Amino acid sequence: MGKSSPSPPPAPDYVGAATAQGAANAETALATAQLSNPNIIGPYGSQTVQYGVGDNKYIPTITQTLTPAAMETLEAQQDVQMNLANLAQQGIGTAQSVLDQPFNYSGPNIQTSLGQQAPLNYGPEMGQYGTAGSVNAGAYGQAGSVGADQYGQAQGINAGAYGQAGGVNANQYGNLMSGADMSGVAAMPVNAGMTGQQAIMDRLAPQLTRQSAATQQQLANQGITSGSEAYRNAMIQEQQGQNDLLSQAALQGIGLDMGANQQGYGQAMGQANLYNQALGQGFGQASQAQQLQNQAIFQNFGQGLQGNAAINAAIAQNYGQGINSQQLQNQAISQNFGQGVTAQSQANAAMGQNYGQAGTSAGLFNQAVGQDYNMDLGSAQFGNTAAQQALTQELDFRNQPLNEIIGLMGGSQIQTPQFQGYTGANIAPPPIFGAAQAQGQGDMQNYGIQQAGANAQSAGMTGLLGSGMMAGAMLLSDRRLKSNIVKVGTHPLGIGIYEYDIFGERQRGVMADEVEKVMPEAVMTHESGYKMVNYGALNA
Repeated sequence: MGKSSPSPPPAPDYVGAATAQGAANAETALATAQLSNPNIIGPYGSQTVQYGVGDNKYIPTITQTLTPAAMETLEAQQDVQMNLANLAQQGIGTAQSVLDQPFNYSGPNIQTSLGQQAPLNYGPEMGQYGTAGSVNAGAYGQAGSVGADQYGQAQGINAGAYGQAGGVNANQYGNLMSGADMSGVAAMPVNAGMTGQQAIMDRLAPQLTRQSAATQQQLANQGITSGSEAYRNAMIQEQQGQNDLLSQAALQGIGLDMGANQQGYGQAMGQANLYNQALGQGFGQASQAQQLQNQAIFQNFGQGLQGNAAINAAIAQNYGQGINSQQLQNQAISQNFGQGVTAQSQANAAMGQNYGQAGTSAGLFNQAVGQDYNMDLGSAQFGNTAAQQALTQELDFRNQPLNEIIGLMGGSQIQTPQFQGYTGANIAPPPIFGAAQAQGQGDMQNYGIQQAGANAQSAGMTGLLGSGMMAGAMLLSDRRLKSNIVKVGTHPLGIGIYEYDIFGERQRGVMADEVEKVMPEAVMTHESGYKMVNYGALNA
């Protein structure tokens, strides 16, 4: 049942693949050019592209042929262009004769002066009609005021004469309790949850012991011995279940202890609140008595304020009468001052009127002078415009022959029908060289799989099912690698024993997919993706 090492695949012909790739690239380039440059037949003519006309098949030959009508149009345009060139040649002589004569302008001159103008009248001089005056306010007397002290001084009241308002000392009724007496509250356990947990664990311990013994007996009945992988997995699962029960017991104990502690804390806080309410009630009664005393003091102080206010009102009344008398005297002085200001204003207005009339007369004279100036300026501008027009005419006569030559030279241009230019396009060449490399890599990979299978078979396939097979030998036993499969027996695990063809020879063994269902720890996956079986584990 042994197997010799397979022969490696032949190495790919990389040089031949590269040569084929170059030839394919050349053919692809030629096909690209042919596809990108079609023959064109249009209303003005046709264009054809040919390859291989000369020695090199890659050099294109482009032939453009015009229709008869387009050819006649092109010839007519060429005739017109030739005639225009002849006319321009004839006009060169005329232009040379014009340029030989210097430019001489004999038109009217530009006017830059308007002559002597009349002088402006700058109006009347300040002061020739008199100077405006003002009124001396002191000539009618000085306004007076009233002294407030001559009627007496307003008086105030000493607030302390009626007693001082008092307050209540809160400390004489006791201090509020800021915390509760926790001596009667159930204490928290040293380790959280131990008190409640112990009662629960006393009931759980026998159950956990019986459950662990039952699990060990069940594993023994199933043929799973202590120390095997399956035994360890089962015991780990059993221990995890016990840990879950212990965790639930610990959490339940914590909840019971915390509830007892919270209830004791609430009772202590209730007692402290009742004590503080009693202190607050005593403090409120004392505050109410003190407020009544303060109200009596405030009432006596108000009566004193009313008596003093009556005295101050009499003083204020006398002071107001003195102010009224003084205001009447001041009004008389102000009225006399106003009459003097009005008389002086009328005199100043008369002076301003005379000054304004003189200014108006001067303004009319200056308007007449400005009108004469504008008339002279308009006449000069009209003459200058005429001189500019005469200069423009002279320049037009000189430039006319030159413009005619320029017009003839820039006449109708020949318009040749336009065809599509020669363009290219890219077509991806076939990856012949890359395919050769991929084929080589695939052959080497298959060779590696076969070599690994042969090595495994040589190392371990000395017998099967108790015939001296090496312990721990991993052999490729994937159903996908086998053919002509025939069942010849049954393994003690209940899986089939088969004969099959693998790696070019007939062998006997099991199927990895069947072993994986009853003993998954005896199956592993090779780096190639195929399943391997530990035949030593099957015989243990």
